[in-house]
Amino acid sequence: MTYPFDASRRTRCAWALAAVLAGCLAMSLTHSAMAQQAQSVTQDAAAMPEWLAKVQLWNCGGVEPTADGKGVLLYRAPKEVRDRLDAKTPEGKERDGAKQMRVAAHSEIRFVLNEGTKPEDVKLHLRGKSGPSVFWFWGDILAGEEKVSAGDRARPITPHGHGLMFSLMEQYPKGRFANRVCRVVVQGLDVEFHGIEGDVRPPKPEELAPVMLSYGTSISQGAYATRSDLAWNALTARALGYDFINLGSSGTAFCEPAIADYMASLDWNLCVLEISVNMAGTGFTTEQFKVRAGYMIDKLAKSHPKAPIVCISLFPFGTGDLWKNPNTKAYREALKEIVEASGHKNVHFVSGPDLLSFTGLSRDLLHPSDHGMIEISAKLSARFVHSWSKRSTVQVQKMKG
Repeated sequence: MTYPFDASRRTRCAWALAAVLAGCLAMSLTHSAMAQQAQSVTQDAAAMPEWLAKVQLWNCGGVEPTADGKGVLLYRAPKEVRDRLDAKTPEGKERDGAKQMRVAAHSEIRFVLNEGTKPEDVKLHLRGKSGPSVFWFWGDILAGEEKVSAGDRARPITPHGHGLMFSLMEQYPKGRFANRVCRVVVQGLDVEFHGIEGDVRPPKPEELAPVMLSYGTSISQGAYATRSDLAWNALTARALGYDFINLGSSGTAFCEPAIADYMASLDWNLCVLEISVNMAGTGFTTEQFKVRAGYMIDKLAKSHPKAPIVCISLFPFGTGDLWKNPNTKAYREALKEIVEASGHKNVHFVSGPDLLSFTGLSRDLLHPSDHGMIEISAKLSARFVHSWSKRSTVQVQKMKG
């Protein structure tokens, strides 16, 4: 198994309960050390720029060279996977899952300054026709954000932060990551990374964390969250002490076998599935959902028998619950049936309505607001700690060494 653009193995894990999420009761599991430095590329390594060895690309499993060969495209799934995703719904409507996997969604460029290098010595060059958004973190500390100007030329950007932050970097407590790890979180379609200046290196295994994989709809991709790290799954990963792979797919998430097989090939320690209001609303029958979701859950459970796999049914939404769409109840019951019949002890069902209230929805009555995102994460994190953490702790202890 491999990480998306990062193919190394875990060396050890240590868990400790802690903290609260955004004032809500949600305990935190802090992990130490996951070997994630070695890199594997979905394209011919010879075609990749040499400067790429200075960084770690995260949640960029489909990275490939730009047309001119001078940069790379930060895609989340490989072309061979994207090409096998549904382009239309059963009703004949165009829904491009391949395009969504070309969107950088909580995708990251990571590096550590080598001794003597200052943040102002570093420049990254990014390009995106739609003007990608960039959020700067040092470890888990948010240092700033900016919008890269749209256009045909790569724009240089410099790490955000300030003198006091940098001078105390090694003294204040760390979160999931070592504070020296600069995490450049990128959002946008067809984002191109055209190089990095400065003396930097990729993070070391002990500077990183174990991995949570998330798959679902636009709610998982981060729609309506004011920042990518405020999506419910990003908040949950942080609360539980995990790194985060986001394979949320706006308007799609049709649980195709191709994406299930790809997810099974990755290396992760926890998987959360939010499936799938887009199937319920675009003509997929309950039986079609059962077949696809059943295959996905079984594939993931068999490939990762020691990792908890959490299956969340449809969250509350206006047209489904207030207008009593019959597919809503049928889909929720179907997912519960799939989990109960799976025979896998590491697979767990969670009812979406138990995690989100209607007051947590945004004005479209489908996507959670920031408050709703926090509500989901707080309730799910607490559920994980109280329901599954004992079993998971035993599993992690067995994997130590």
